[in-house]
Amino acid sequence: MDLYRTPASALDRFVATRLQPRKEFTETARRVLGALAAALRERRGRPGAAAPRVLKIVKGGSSGRGTALKGGCDSELVIFLDCFKSYMDQRARRAEILSKMRALLESWWQNPVPGLSLKFPQQSVPGALQFRLTSIDLEDWMDVSLVPAFDVLGQAGSRVKPKPQVYSTLLNSGCQGGEHAACFTELRRDFVNIRPAKLKNLILLVKHWYHQVCLQGLWEETLPPVYALELLTIFAWEQGCKKDAFSLAEGLRTVLDLIQQHQHLCVFWTVNYGFEDPAVGQFLQRQLERPRPVILDPADPTWDLGNGAAWHWDLLAQEAASCCDHPCFLNGMGDPVRPWQGPGLPRARCSGLGHPIQLNPNQKTPENSKSLDAVSPRAGSKAPSCPAPGPAGAASVAPSVPGMALDLSQIPTKELDRFIQDHLKPSPRFQEQVKKAIDIILRRLRENCVHKVSRVSKGGSFGRGTDLRDGCDVELVIFLNCFTDYKDQGPRRAEILDEMRGQLESWWQGQVPGLSLQFPQQNVPEALQFQLVSTAPKRWTDVSLLPAFDALGQLSSGTKPNPQVYSRLLSSGCQEGEHKACFAELRRNFVNIRPAKLKNLILLVKHWYRQVAAQNKRKRPAPASLPPAYALELLTIFAWEQGCGKDCFDMAQGFRTVLGLVQQHQQLCVYWTVNYSTEDPAMRMHLLGQLRKPRPLVLDPADPTWNVGQGSWELLAQEAAVLGMQACFLSRDGTSMPPWDVMPALLYQTPAGDLDKFISEFLQPNRQFLAQVNKAVDTICSFLKENCFRNSPIKVIKVVKGGSSAKGTALRGRSDADLVVFLSCFSQFTEQGNKRAEIISEIRAQLEACQREQQFEVKFEVSKWENPRVLSFSLTSQTMLDQSVDFDVLPAFDALGQLVSGSRPSSQVYVNLIHSYSNAGEYSTCFTELQRDFIISRPTKLKSLIRLVKHWYQQCHKISEGRGSLPPKHGLELLTVYAWEQGGKDPQFNMAEGFRTVLELVTQYRQLCIYWTINYNTKDKTVGDFLKQQLQKPRPIILDPADPTGNLGHSARWDLLAKEAAACMSALCCVGRNGIPIQPWPVKAAV
Repeated sequence: MDLYRTPASALDRFVATRLQPRKEFTETARRVLGALAAALRERRGRPGAAAPRVLKIVKGGSSGRGTALKGGCDSELVIFLDCFKSYMDQRARRAEILSKMRALLESWWQNPVPGLSLKFPQQSVPGALQFRLTSIDLEDWMDVSLVPAFDVLGQAGSRVKPKPQVYSTLLNSGCQGGEHAACFTELRRDFVNIRPAKLKNLILLVKHWYHQVCLQGLWEETLPPVYALELLTIFAWEQGCKKDAFSLAEGLRTVLDLIQQHQHLCVFWTVNYGFEDPAVGQFLQRQLERPRPVILDPADPTWDLGNGAAWHWDLLAQEAASCCDHPCFLNGMGDPVRPWQGPGLPRARCSGLGHPIQLNPNQKTPENSKSLDAVSPRAGSKAPSCPAPGPAGAASVAPSVPGMALDLSQIPTKELDRFIQDHLKPSPRFQEQVKKAIDIILRRLRENCVHKVSRVSKGGSFGRGTDLRDGCDVELVIFLNCFTDYKDQGPRRAEILDEMRGQLESWWQGQVPGLSLQFPQQNVPEALQFQLVSTAPKRWTDVSLLPAFDALGQLSSGTKPNPQVYSRLLSSGCQEGEHKACFAELRRNFVNIRPAKLKNLILLVKHWYRQVAAQNKRKRPAPASLPPAYALELLTIFAWEQGCGKDCFDMAQGFRTVLGLVQQHQQLCVYWTVNYSTEDPAMRMHLLGQLRKPRPLVLDPADPTWNVGQGSWELLAQEAAVLGMQACFLSRDGTSMPPWDVMPALLYQTPAGDLDKFISEFLQPNRQFLAQVNKAVDTICSFLKENCFRNSPIKVIKVVKGGSSAKGTALRGRSDADLVVFLSCFSQFTEQGNKRAEIISEIRAQLEACQREQQFEVKFEVSKWENPRVLSFSLTSQTMLDQSVDFDVLPAFDALGQLVSGSRPSSQVYVNLIHSYSNAGEYSTCFTELQRDFIISRPTKLKSLIRLVKHWYQQCHKISEGRGSLPPKHGLELLTVYAWEQGGKDPQFNMAEGFRTVLELVTQYRQLCIYWTINYNTKDKTVGDFLKQQLQKPRPIILDPADPTGNLGHSARWDLLAKEAAACMSALCCVGRNGIPIQPWPVKAAV
């Protein structure tokens, strides 16, 4: 056998030269089948009769799957007709339709295609019309089967899992095994077609071995179908390798070892069907009890290609066992090639497959399925936890989710990092080839260019370190001394590019072994485009050569350009991004300094973008262009900076955040001032002009004239929404991975005049969700009051909602609130800590009962944290998963009693408080109603200002994390109310002025002394003396207007907050359009 004589190291060349089909024949046959398909679509029935309409035509067989061998191959042309309304319809009309198709084919072939002959062999398959296309030299042929079929799948999208009814209907049709396999041709084709090129080469090698075995005298009719070997090869690769590059010898050895273990084989996938549907699940169990080997078609569960009761696998196994000592399985040192290792694969010195079977409890297979040997976990389910019973001494595990190499939706979250390493990161060898070629090109141009080269810069994804495997882009920017201004570049560009192309064409030949240089059609006027192409394996790099004006000069790393660079750019009258090449090194450095894992996240985002772009190209009529991939790079950096900023992070969270921002593209406003800023008047006016433009706005950090966000985002947003619900974003417990907390625009970068809009768009909670929360809280409060301590002397006096949600100052997203339960068992402040564990336990039990018995429009979850002193629950929107309120349940002493709204509490309440407290604000929960009423009565716009201040505070909290505790949020709320009261109490004030005033007060924290006498005052001696003591303490002082023991300014890192406030006061949000800082209200830091 020629294969056996081939050294292991030469197998790749053996496949390329001996097994891959000739392109000429493949292309000719493809054109013939395409023309035939068109003819079938146009055919008409006899006059007066309605001809069946062709719904679609799908190409299958090894030709359609990309696994066709040189010489002879097979192809299926499946014709889906509207006359078939069920599986059973096919049997009744098949003969008549096939007869008409043959007549049409014979008539159509009267004008034969040059270079091919068409012959009809003896028809041996009842459901198909068979014919053979043969090349004139008889070296290549294709056996074609025309199969009319019922369109059970409809126009399902690529890699979309069919509905379970598709398969339950199939099982109810009473069909034979695989009888209706043609109906699932496109699923079968897609299952194989998405595989890496080298895996398909391994399939060719296995099929060639199979055909050689048949030639040795074994009857092909007694052997399993060759498609079974294709599936077995995919299984071996999934379990033992899953890499795009691998040793063919190791792969072939693994497949032959599996064939020798055929008596233990149980291989199936649940990518298209599974155990979720009871009828399908029961049928699968019966299939898995069949004699080994069992290899179920991933598209049609009725088709067992292993069929241990029918095929002579033992004959293949004998041949597989006899060939291990041949050169194709010996490495360069003469040692045997080792097969892959993995779950479900043979192990050295072990009989059987030697691995325990793992059964996924979520698939709910009955306990009496004692011979169930393998279960394929569904995407996103929990990891299998217990072994399933199987035959003694024989066990195998199921394959992983097929298509993992390319289908992002099915990759578990924990596998994303590995997926990037295995499938997205570029080949180091190819990168080195490209780097060498670029260095040679640049050296040549430096030495021979007619115009003197001052310096060069390598940009594009290659220069930025964000290049994907299988194609990347490089920008080679050649800075020439003949350009002394931006405007000089246009007139001389064509001449310079022609000269550069002439140089490349004259000397390139063989400069870098294995790398060719090709010039595609030139479609970018300012650049010379060419490709560096590697032939083995097929990879390429798109290179753009751009002559440019050296606007920056020799800029030191990390140094900001002189503002004059940009003022000259703006005064040049350039088009948007026209001179972006001049800033290539700034663009490169902006990305290049990022952590390695952030660059990996960029690769993942760009891979997803490529998949969407490929779909977009196939659409007709031609859709609008997507934004450039570079826009997604910048968006990913923005998401990381605002939501994480750490070198190590969860890849799924980062990816989810970027997709969330894509869905909010209509609000995107992203830019950086790392290279240019608002300090220069011309640049400030330009930026303000850019910010007035429609969203999305994603400004290049190197060139402020270039809005990278231009393009159609709608398709990206749609695909992002679909992917966001898939397995790649499910945690181990099956819940969705939360994104980072990132908004599509930043407060600091929002013009002062747009702050009201910023609050409305990004900070105001959803009204519908708030109404649902209020309704749910009312239900919970009533339930607790009626049911808690029903058989106890303890009674619930009242339940009060507190926190930002109750005060009307909650932010969009995740907010917090308190539910204070006032109990009769507390007769004074100091008793509040008594029986806490018992009380919490009872309230928890009733909350859980309420959760079970009541209907809610929001998701109601009681915390599982078993702390006897703490109880919390959350209310989450069913439709907007980022909208939720976390409640703390707090038992409290009813110090105020039934207080009439607007009335002042008795002085005795505060006298008792002063005598009882040990720590500041210890009993503040008792005054929740007063705290709520103090804010809730304020004008709507003041509450909006409070939201803005709280949002700013949250951003400060992220920055100062780990450096000490900031003042409490409630203190900032009170400071905002104080600023408004002292600033004039105008209900329709200027938002920027109000915000600027609060920031000013924060910077004056050492003088702050703020209090109110709305609920307590100095008339009572005890309270008056206590107030004097409080006001004599070190500043800052912000007394709670409901609880005088609570100083919200005490013992906190106000200095950190003041530093951020000072920075914010010079930001765009606090500066007018004329560049003059917004002036604060005239407010003193002390009452």
